[in-house]
Amino acid sequence: MKRVKIFLLLFTLCCALTACGTKPADDVPPPDDETSAVDIEWFNTEFFNVGSGVCMTNMLLSSYYDTAADIDLYELFYNGPTGIQEEVTEAEQTAIGPVAFEHYPIKTQRTEMDAFLQEYLGVALDETNKKNLDQFIYLEEYDAYYLLHGDTNFQRCTVTSLEQNEDGTIALTYEKESGEKGIVTLKGSKGSYQFVSNKEA
Repeated sequence: MKRVKIFLLLFTLCCALTACGTKPADDVPPPDDETSAVDIEWFNTEFFNVGSGVCMTNMLLSSYYDTAADIDLYELFYNGPTGIQEEVTEAEQTAIGPVAFEHYPIKTQRTEMDAFLQEYLGVALDETNKKNLDQFIYLEEYDAYYLLHGDTNFQRCTVTSLEQNEDGTIALTYEKESGEKGIVTLKGSKGSYQFVSNKEA
């Protein structure tokens, strides 16, 4: 009988000691930055760096600008308006000149440029300062802009921090593949975001 009592006592003691070393899952507080971490992951995978090719939201980080109107259009549309090369007719190549047969032109229609700017920056082409727009070849008969090059300025990025501003905008600190760092400010628009500014960090 004593052996049974001793066994029960030891069993109870072991259970008590084990319980002291654990904590119910419901009582474990989540990390202080759990929400920010989730948001950062969304921006890194669902807003930037989407797909295996050129992601156009990344292209909005290709230059620094204090306001949407100051964005560098040459850097922004260096790879075209979608990141996918559009077909250019032989007539267009002829109008551009012999060099167009050496480097296949990258085409951006004015309407595409205008639509992209309004969607992601909230400004029309004519409302921008048209920074470096003169770097394009413009053909009036096609109402389109062309660039001639064989490389890309596209870079993936990693958002490292997120800050909510009092005015409702959010500031994302990021780093590009080249090591270049910046702070981009976004505002909510129609279920997504528009770019307000992009400044050097």
